Parts: sequence; structure tokens; C-alpha cells
Amino acid sequence: MKKVKFTKFILLSFLPVFLFISSGCFDVKREIVMNPDGSGDEKLYVTLDKEFFERMDILATSDATGKWKKRADSVKNNSMIEDRIKMDMGRVGGTSVKEVKVTTNADGTKEIFLQYHFDEPIVLLKVIKECTFSWSNQLPVQFSTLKFQYDEGDLFFKHTTRKAERSFDDELMNSVFSPTYAAKRVTYTIEFPFDVKESNAMTSAGRILTWEMTFENIMFNQQTDTASLVKDPTLELTYAEKIDRSIGKVSQKENPLIRVQVYNRNKEPVKIGTGVVLKEGLLVTNFELMNLIEGAGFFSVILPSDSLAGIDDMTEKDLDQKQDLVFLRYGAPDKFKSIKYAMLSSAKYGDKVKLFYYPNTLSSVVYSMDGMMSAVKKWTNNTSVIEIKPNKPISLDGGAVFNEAGDFLGMITKAYDGEVGKIYLVPAEYVKSQIPGK
Repeated sequence: MKKVKFTKFILLSFLPVFLFISSGCFDVKREIVMNPDGSGDEKLYVTLDKEFFERMDILATSDATGKWKKRADSVKNNSMIEDRIKMDMGRVGGTSVKEVKVTTNADGTKEIFLQYHFDEPIVLLKVIKECTFSWSNQLPVQFSTLKFQYDEGDLFFKHTTRKAERSFDDELMNSVFSPTYAAKRVTYTIEFPFDVKESNAMTSAGRILTWEMTFENIMFNQQTDTASLVKDPTLELTYAEKIDRSIGKVSQKENPLIRVQVYNRNKEPVKIGTGVVLKEGLLVTNFELMNLIEGAGFFSVILPSDSLAGIDDMTEKDLDQKQDLVFLRYGAPDKFKSIKYAMLSSAKYGDKVKLFYYPNTLSSVVYSMDGMMSAVKKWTNNTSVIEIKPNKPISLDGGAVFNEAGDFLGMITKAYDGEVGKIYLVPAEYVKSQIPGK
């Protein structure tokens, strides 16, 4: 069974180590051997030099609370370092410590060695959380993420480090150590068990990739390291997430939706609905939003920039309660993709479609999901409703559906009482026929 070797700095930090690496007064060598099943072993070596202890002493004498004096004393005591590492590692499930050893050299430097076994890659992130918790501001912030994703024979590695200052925001510590951040760098190497197709690594040699980051980036910026690998399609990796090609983010250029803020009679925001932009300055949304406030409220449009646009005065022609439609005119500084309307007669059973929706209307991010046209059903004496079967179960309050040609098939409605697990649309052809003053 082939193994994966990792030599990596930021994926794992234990209690004193983060402080050490923040100082820039150190050497770090990490060797992680990862098995195909996600388990593995790590050997981590840290060397602390005299400047590190000098800066710790500055912290200790500058801090009136006595907190940093205790920490400065603890990093000078080898037994205390070893005991603290063991205690912190003991709180992390899925690990077993094999050896912790701290050695003081004749020149005053220290060598720290940690060796442990982990059951799965996610443990590396749990170690960060548990072993830096008492040194952080103890807020629920995750500054480092690690993902493996696969799609048939491709395996994707992604590691992101982002603004560790959110967890380590001690002003005194940063004032003492920050002068070293920009000049000090961390280099880490990963030897993968699969051939490398591409990566953003600084250097590569076959399956061996090397990245580098500055402490300034670790603390105040963001860095994402990626690699695309080739693996045996029959090999199952339980630690890797399968990429779902049927769901994805929609670019603003391709986004047909806009958010509608609803207010009550006291002009207090009560809900955010979804509108479909039919053309610049005109959208259609669900009449159900009016029912929420019994027609006594107000609307505004939330633009992609999160700024608000006012709504023009509404008339009776803007409302179609039976078909769950409300047309709104608004100031539109943003450009939207023009819509082509699909004919109801062109919708056939089994046609592939794409649903557009807001997973969270507090955000401007729009997602799309694949689905299929499953039926056209009678709604009223003169109108029909289109039934859609999404690829995955989902409940949507609003949104739009487009056919394979990219034509607008219909607006999602909850006003039709249909089957559980199905999505229902007011046909685009009907929406077009009701546009006021067209």
C-alpha cells in the first residue's frame, strides 16, 4: 500500500509552536506520512533560537497582567512544554502521541520533537483548534482549512490559510513580534502518492511539490495552495469529498436573480424574497411576499453590491394574485443578462433544466442545481404549472428555472399545492404575457 508523505507547517500547530512560528526565531521541519485510508503519522521538529527568548522576555516585562511572564517561564521549562503538549494532544480525538521530547542545547537554543499518529486528515484541523485554544482569543474562528475532493480519476488538494490574527490578536505580542513577519517565510513540501497534473506550487519534481508563505500572509492575508492529482478511479478515499457537478455557484454575469427586501407597515424589514430580472429595471417576484404583510408593507431591491434601490409606485396591473406574481420596477444601475422566454409547448418530460436560487438570501451568492422537467399540470381553468424534479431534495421559496438552451422556463412558486420533493413553476410564457405595459 502506497503512502503519502507530507512536510507541512501550517496544517498543524500545537500550543507553544504557534507562538514560536509567530516570532520568526525558529526552524520548523515537518514530516507527515499519510496512508491512502487517511490515517498517518507525523514527526515535527522545532528549533528555537536566542532571539525568540529575548522577545519573550520583552513581552514578560511589558505586560502588566503577568500573563506573558507565565508563558515566558513555561517555554524555558522543558518539562512544562512536554506536559502541556501531551495534555493538549490528549483532548484531540483520533490521535495517539508516541513521543514528545524537548532538549536544551549548549548554545541556549531548544529542540522540540513531537511524534504522533492520526486516524484521518480532519484531525489535523482539530489539533489546531484544541492545541492553540488557550493561547488564542478563544473565539470560534478557523484560520486554516484542508480539503481533498475527487471526481472520477482526479483528486484535488486544497489548503487555505487566512488571517490568523483573528484568533491571535494580542496587541502586545504582535507589537513585539510583527517586525519579523514580512521577512520570515515558511516552506513546506508534500510528496503525493499520485501523479501531479498541475498545481500552484513554487517548485515541483514529479510527485513532490513545494510551497512557501510569509508570516505576514499567515497572520494578515490569505494563501491557498492547490494541486490536481491523478488517482485510480476504483480507489475509494473516505477522507475525500466527491465533487457534485450538479450544484455550483453562479457568476454575476450569468445571474438572473435579485433579492427583494420586504418591510411591514412600520417599515421594519421582515423577509428577503427572490426576484427574477426580466429586463433592466423590471423584475417579477412572488405575490406570497405581499401576503406576508397583507398588502400593507413596502419593498426595496437589494442590488448585487448590497446597496438598496427603491421601487416605483405599483398599480393593480402589477399584481396577479392567482398566479403568484408581482411585477416591480426599480432603479437598475447594474447590468443583467437579457432573458429569452421558453414556450410552454416546448417543455417535454425528461428535459434537463437548471434551477437558480439563493441558498441564503442574506448573501448575494446564487447557486444553480440540475434537474429535469417531469410534468405540465393544470392549475386554473386557463393556466398551467410546470413540475420540476431537482437532482437533490431541496425546498425553495423562490428562484428561476432555465432549460438547456438557456431560455427562461419559469419562476418558482409555492402557491401550487403539489407533490413533496417537486418544484413548481409559473411558466415563463405566462409571465411574459402579464408584463404591465409591454
